[in-house]
Amino acid sequence: MRAHRSIQDTGRGVHAKRRVSIAPRQPLKPRYSARRSGVLLALLLASVGILAQQNRAAIENYINRPVVKIRMDVNWQQLDENEIGNLLAGIIGKGFFDIDVEQVKQRLEQHPWIAQASVQRVWPDSLALEITEHVAIARWRESELLNQYGEIFKPAQLEHLGTLPRLQGPQDSQFAMMQQYQKFSQVLFPSGLRLTELKLSPRGSWDLTLNESMHVAVGRTNLNEKLERFVKFYEAQPKSSSDLFDSIDLRYGNGIAIKNKVGDLTGVAIR
Repeated sequence: MRAHRSIQDTGRGVHAKRRVSIAPRQPLKPRYSARRSGVLLALLLASVGILAQQNRAAIENYINRPVVKIRMDVNWQQLDENEIGNLLAGIIGKGFFDIDVEQVKQRLEQHPWIAQASVQRVWPDSLALEITEHVAIARWRESELLNQYGEIFKPAQLEHLGTLPRLQGPQDSQFAMMQQYQKFSQVLFPSGLRLTELKLSPRGSWDLTLNESMHVAVGRTNLNEKLERFVKFYEAQPKSSSDLFDSIDLRYGNGIAIKNKVGDLTGVAIR
């Protein structure tokens, strides 16, 4: 409230007269009430719903587009894109949301060279694949392969893998054999000796073939220690002598028995 004074001359003297003005206290009414806004929103949603219903097929076709693209990193040794394409036959062309990615994953992993597959949909029209290939470390028995974890897989063609080492052992021994193969290989590597065959007998005795022709009986205990002893002895021999080694027996407590390719003489090297 504001008070104003005005001076008036009435002929009888000067008098001060107060003039009072009152500022409005009530807010202005909103242009649109909440109820009216709600009605407009309901009408808008209803209109959108009607349009969506009338154009349902077109909207579904737009959202659920056919999958026509496959994204994948091609960094394989044994697989090729044509094989992957054959595995995905019947998938390409399906609607984006109609594809069961878990089913596609299972189909891919049925391929003997695929260790693991990951499948994701990428809107609007693509599948993204991540494929991990098995790494063949050794032949298992006659017609199977082992990866670095000792897992068995069986490709159709093995002829091109003839240089892989062979592992033979009792049923379900492949995991232990792969672990021991890797340990033996680490001991042999510095000397240039290559483990080409590894056998485990039902009684737990280990036998090795080195460089395709040198046979080594290691026994059942202190395996790495015995092989290290032989490697030191081998490295200390002239090549003309070591090339004649035919078979080596490491089952002695304090020595090595060696049979040469020429003659029947057997030499024993005492530690």
